[in-house]
Amino acid sequence: MSVRRIEIGTELVTATFIRPSPNHWKPGDFDLSNVSLDESLLHITKTICLLESRCDDYAEYLQAILRDRSYAWTSAISRWNLEECQHGVTLRVVCEAGDHDFDFDSCMSKYKSLVTYHAPTGESVRGSVAAEMVSRCVVEALASTLYRVLADSKLDRNARAVYSALGQDEARHYGMFLRMLNAEAIKNHGIGILARCRFALQRVFELEDAQIMLASCVVAGRATNTIFGRREANWYLSRVYRFYRWKHLRYAVRMLLLTVDVRATPFRISIVTMVMWSAIKIRLLIANLASFVAPLREPKNPTTKVVNRSGEAGRI
Repeated sequence: MSVRRIEIGTELVTATFIRPSPNHWKPGDFDLSNVSLDESLLHITKTICLLESRCDDYAEYLQAILRDRSYAWTSAISRWNLEECQHGVTLRVVCEAGDHDFDFDSCMSKYKSLVTYHAPTGESVRGSVAAEMVSRCVVEALASTLYRVLADSKLDRNARAVYSALGQDEARHYGMFLRMLNAEAIKNHGIGILARCRFALQRVFELEDAQIMLASCVVAGRATNTIFGRREANWYLSRVYRFYRWKHLRYAVRMLLLTVDVRATPFRISIVTMVMWSAIKIRLLIANLASFVAPLREPKNPTTKVVNRSGEAGRI
């Protein structure tokens, strides 16, 4: 496979997988001296900030898995990592502008102590490169959708500009991983629609994983006490899902259908969007009811235990 390289400053960017962006924005391009976010949006932003700020860990993990691949693969991951790091920096500025008491360093330190990432051994925890690429496509598609959701919320124009830029970046990153997935499929004829669907569904079912919910718990200031995973998930999702609209899900569905190699016809988009819309509304209802019946409370004796969904205590 031929690789075309484009010079951007002092970097070489592979155009085979990632679309070049010669005028890519920088964190300092936005006027964030005065940002006003309501409590829910600020909490969501802080949570995403912690997630995006761990990009180096995941990039190292991916580079180890792809160590035997060509420069086209590894350089694309490096470019992706660079831009994801910019996301973390930019979101930190937004959070600090919206909450002058936000202690990023303390939150990040606590978050890393609670959630350890996959070791960069070169072995895929999902079993194959194809499964990793499908997982990344799902994550990038949903991340781009979430930033669109935030941009469409009631924000000042400066914050909206940030979320729009981040959403566009995540869409480019989705395209990068989709091209990687399709390149892998050419070499491995066993990666069909059924395999892609299985990998995608596995990742979707992991959306309430420890990374997201513990990040939410940390920025809420509850990480010094017993952490109830299911309750944290209900608390967080009750704040996130209420911002989603039909158009946001249609946007996500188009990318998810392409990920599983299904043609995104208007009929198929409508059907899958209806399924996702129903699932989110039901999950939102459950989260709201659960938060009302079993609200989060501060225990009398603080601990650092994490309680999983089965009710058993332990590290996640």
